Amino acid sequence: GKRMYQPRYPLKFSEINGPYDSIRELKDTVKQNVMTLLNVSPGEWPGNPELGVGVRRFLFSNYPSPELDAVHKKIKDQFARYLPFLDVKSELVDKDEYGNSLIDANEIKLVIRYNITPIAEQDLIILNVGESI
Repeated sequence: GKRMYQPRYPLKFSEINGPYDSIRELKDTVKQNVMTLLNVSPGEWPGNPELGVGVRRFLFSNYPSPELDAVHKKIKDQFARYLPFLDVKSELVDKDEYGNSLIDANEIKLVIRYNITPIAEQDLIILNVGESI
């Protein structure tokens, strides 16, 4: 049988208008897809070796570094290809809201904000750099 927790890729635009009971349910489904896309490393997804940002590879890079900067392009490319109905922006946050550096505490965050274009709803995911997800 099909394992239910594995979302199908790509999540089709039509499924956005599918049998969702609520905006919340749809946002949860999208978030699950986003997390999967971020977590899967290229080569891990059966039958689709191109799929996946493989964010873990980037999160252990030193900060700042070209490797870590490359994560933004990778995210953009992967979203454009597999979740094209999302408008994504990612940024590395290295200061807290008081302006204190998060670098020494090893608490740099990768913040991924996205707009679910068809329903004009925003959501975000925050990952800690230097820590496994």
